[in-house]
Amino acid sequence: MEDFSILKQALPYIKQYRNKTFVIKFGGEVVSDAERMDALAADIALLHELNIRMVIIHGGGPQATELAERLGIVSEKVEGRRITDDRMLEVAKMVFAGKISTDILSHLRRHDTPGIGLSGVDGGLIDAVRRPPRAITDPVTGETREVDFQNVGDIRAVRPEALQVLLEKRFVPVVASLGADASGQVLNINADTIAAEIAAALPAEKLLLFSNVNGVLRDVGDPASRHSYLTVDAAEEMIRAKSVTGGMIPKLSAAILAVRKGVKRAHIMNGLERNALLCEVFTVKGLGTMIIDPRDEAEYLQQG
Repeated sequence: MEDFSILKQALPYIKQYRNKTFVIKFGGEVVSDAERMDALAADIALLHELNIRMVIIHGGGPQATELAERLGIVSEKVEGRRITDDRMLEVAKMVFAGKISTDILSHLRRHDTPGIGLSGVDGGLIDAVRRPPRAITDPVTGETREVDFQNVGDIRAVRPEALQVLLEKRFVPVVASLGADASGQVLNINADTIAAEIAAALPAEKLLLFSNVNGVLRDVGDPASRHSYLTVDAAEEMIRAKSVTGGMIPKLSAAILAVRKGVKRAHIMNGLERNALLCEVFTVKGLGTMIIDPRDEAEYLQQG
């Protein structure tokens, strides 16, 4: 006899999430592997057929770095965020709104999922302001220096009307991580932050942030030391205590931001694992770390 236990476990979630909106963010690591991207597109197609509305947000850091190196452009990151000078901004526009967006759309089309490519500049989606220089303390040396991120933006507002129209028509918007200020100056904006702000503005039921590790770990050297969930208070304390570093800081900050602004659940998970999206959505324990409001902790523990 066939084992239908997984389907039975998923059924309550299928009912719960019908006509709800998910915001899914992944980076260039996923897109660069055609087989992995195709598997993810198949998972997205399944969710689409289940009448779950989705907005995809993407970066393309590895591809941007690769192109910059080929062009002789030096790229620097501070606390997981890229310094974007004028030349690096041109690279970001070419890679994010060009190659990466088109590659994602082509995989979605292969699975009969109607994607529409956008950036935060389209329809005034992301209203941003250039980030001012700020003091950054090196966690290793303790030395503080002023860092000018140059053409990097901070989000002032999200205008989600264009996304809402597309979602109503059952399209899947694919949004590149660029925005613009009031003068039309294009700015590079952290994709995790864009995903969190869009999730809050829609509003979305879930924000799903893909990483290259199994969520938030107690021990970065032990993939099995995953937190299955964290309250936003506990997550904020981990950042203050410097228990997370590098690229996990903006991911965890984005998850906290989304939940603080009313998104029901935010998830950080290993997007390199096959079927990670389906497992995170349709099983209780999932494969990553779920960030929740402290008021929802009792409910979550009861489900588990």
